[in-house]
This record gives sequence, C-alpha cells and structure tokens, in this order.
Amino acid sequence: MVSALTKRLKISFILFSLCVSSIRAQQVESSFLLSMDGIFSSEDNNPFWLSHNNYYKISSETTYAGFAQWKGEYELNEKSGLFASISGYYRDGVRDELQRKELNLTYKNRWLKVTLGSEVRPDPTHGLSATGKNFIWSPNARPLPGLIVEANEPLKLGQSFLLDWGIAHYLLNDDRYVDDTKVHYKRLALQWNINEKNSIRGQLQHFAQWGGTSPQYGKLESDLEAFVDVFFASQPKSSVVEGEAVNALGNHLGSYLLDYMFTNGAGRFSLYHEHPFEDGSGTGLANFPDGVWGVHFQPEKQTIFTGILYEYIDTTNQSANQIGNDNYFSNNLYRSGWTYEGNIIGMPFILTDPNKVIDESNTPILSNRVVAHHFGFSGKFHTLDWQLKSSFVQNLKSYFNPLSKDLNFWYNYLSLLYTSELYGMFQVTAGLDAGNEIDTTFGVGLSYAYSF
Repeated sequence: MVSALTKRLKISFILFSLCVSSIRAQQVESSFLLSMDGIFSSEDNNPFWLSHNNYYKISSETTYAGFAQWKGEYELNEKSGLFASISGYYRDGVRDELQRKELNLTYKNRWLKVTLGSEVRPDPTHGLSATGKNFIWSPNARPLPGLIVEANEPLKLGQSFLLDWGIAHYLLNDDRYVDDTKVHYKRLALQWNINEKNSIRGQLQHFAQWGGTSPQYGKLESDLEAFVDVFFASQPKSSVVEGEAVNALGNHLGSYLLDYMFTNGAGRFSLYHEHPFEDGSGTGLANFPDGVWGVHFQPEKQTIFTGILYEYIDTTNQSANQIGNDNYFSNNLYRSGWTYEGNIIGMPFILTDPNKVIDESNTPILSNRVVAHHFGFSGKFHTLDWQLKSSFVQNLKSYFNPLSKDLNFWYNYLSLLYTSELYGMFQVTAGLDAGNEIDTTFGVGLSYAYSF
C-alpha cells in the first residue's frame, strides 16, 4: 500500500511538472544534454571507480546507459529567478532500469535559495575527492527527493566573515527495512577571510533518520513534537522503541569540517579535515582522528595539471575506547543504514551487501572500519581533458560485523575527454582493481554526449 507521505510526494512532483509547463509557455532559457555509455569489464562486476560516485548512473553490473537532461531558467527580475532541472537514466544491471536523477524547481534571489525535488550538490574538487569533500553525503547515491531552504550565497558579516546555512527535509523512498524513512538535514558554516590570500571555513552539518514504519515497531513518531526532538537531538518523553527514551529520537549522524585555504604564486591550496560523528562521543571528538584528512591544489598556470589531491581516510577508532562504538552508517532501528537503494550515501569505501535481506538481527554494512590513501589528478593535454584516480583501501574487521580477514584493495581510474564544438563530447574511461580476495578486474567505458 502506498503511504500517505509517498502520495504527497507524488502530488508535489505533479505540481512541479505543471509549474515547469507553465514556465515553458513563457520566455525560458533552456539547454538539453543527451549521452550514451557502454561499459565492458573482464569480470561480472565493473571496476570500483567506474561504478561509484556517479549518482548511480552506472552500477557494478551495468553494461549500457543512456542519459537525458533538460535545464531551464526564467528571470523574474534583476535579483531573482526560477530554475528547473529534469534528468534521468535508462540502464541495465539495476532493479529499476528507468530512474530520475534530478527533478527540481528552484527559486533564487541574492540571499535565498529554495529547492523542491532532487538536486545534485556541487563538488568543490571537480570529482577528484573520494567523498566530494563531504564524508556523510558523497555522490555515491542518487540525489534524495525533498525540500531544502538555504543561503544562495554566504551572507556577509562585516568585512571578514561569511555565514552559510541550510535546512532540509528529505525522504528515503526506496525499498528499505523502515519504509518511508524521513531525513532531517541542517548545516551552519562560518568563513573567516583573514586577508586576500588566507581564509578558514568551519562547518557543522547534522543529519537524522526518523519517522517511517518499522516491521518490528509499527509506525514511528513523526509529529511536530517528534520533529523538535529530532531537530535538537534530544530525548523524547516517550517512545514505542526500546532505548529511544534514554537516547536521542531517530538515528543521528553528522560531521565537522575545518578547511584552511590559501593562495601563493604557485596556485590555490585547500587543507581540510572532516570529522564524522554519530552520537555524543563523536561530537565530543572521542573518535578522533577518524575522518578525512586532505589537501587539494589548483595550480595558477593550469596546463598539464589543473588539480592535484590527496586524502587520508581513517574510520577505525569509532570511539571504541569510550562508552559507545559509533558503528558508522549502521543503526539498530533503521537497519538499512545510511544507504539509498543499497548504495552508501556517504564515504563510498564502506563495504555493503545490497542484496542482503534485512531482518531484526542483521545489517547490510559488512565493514565500516577503513584505512585509505586516495590520490586524484586532473589536467589538460592539447585538446584532451584527463583525470586519474588511485585508491589504496584496507577494510578491517568491524567491531560489530567482523569479516573473516582484513581486505586490501587497489582501485584505479583514468578518463580522457575530447570536446568538439560541432560534434559533442567523446570520453574514454578505464578502471583497474586488484586485491587479496578479488580477481583483478579491468574495465573500459565509452561515452558520447551532445548538448544543445
């Protein structure tokens, strides 16, 4: 039976389509993109970087994919406008071959942005980072449907400070253990521009899975009082779920980001650390030094190299020496974990089994204790844009779901892109994986895209 929440979401998308149709009857600046992909792999599964961090366009078993996108812009006045995006995939190797990527209607002015629907978030590393510079919300799963209200541009606070903020409500409308799970999201960031060449950004982001219908406990709290408890991560007065009355309502997770940016004659540098947390021990840094430690360099003279990145990722502490083990992206109540359609929403090196049938005693998370060294390079060579990624990943035995042994992987990726003003974009991608418990896997992808 389709839930009332899902019905409301479908009605919202119908209204969205009507709004787009009405706007198109007026003067709208539009653009279209069509693309086709073919993938060949030496094994049953595609190499890691051919099938991850692509918003689920290509899965581990995809051999062909088609993509179509329409974007429109309607100017209301000099200070505001409406924007829309509709895009979708058709590919094999997945449960639902035809799916949307983005479907959104956005209002923007100089200080506010309101988006209804699903939207891709910008990646400040242009695809080089293993996480998109966001440990909790990487490009590894399709964009979530919902409503987000946020700053269009950071607000100026005096001469040296900028304030960024956002608050959202999303829905996990996939097939999962707790149906119609809601996601609450908010962020707050402050940037200090020390001088023209140096700045520091600090950001807190908070997510919470809440509500929905559990096969074990039935309908979970989702009224206004429950939302207040979720917003402040506070204890509920009462709960149908054992344990929630002494803990925060819902499944909470988030991250701190500290990013130091500076420029010199060589180019622009970004030194950053993102620290994840899932409970009070993590917010108190008891799981330090877990997280992502990275450096991103963009040369001043962008010829052969346009970007160089290194990230060290460690999730092995998990506050194990404190009161509680964090068990990243897993939860006893929301047993599908921090996944969408079986894909990890956050840092993609965490191992899952998307085909596992979830019950009251298991989880799809196989290993969330990871040590990884990730390298990313991009550049230009004559008429070619190229990108190279290489990741050395060790998945350790989990505190809760131990593997029989530690797993070691080496994931590699190469992309060559040629753009013709007349004939479109031609891309060749290649991936090579090796490890102590997998067969060496080689894959090649061919892609053609045309925009107008």
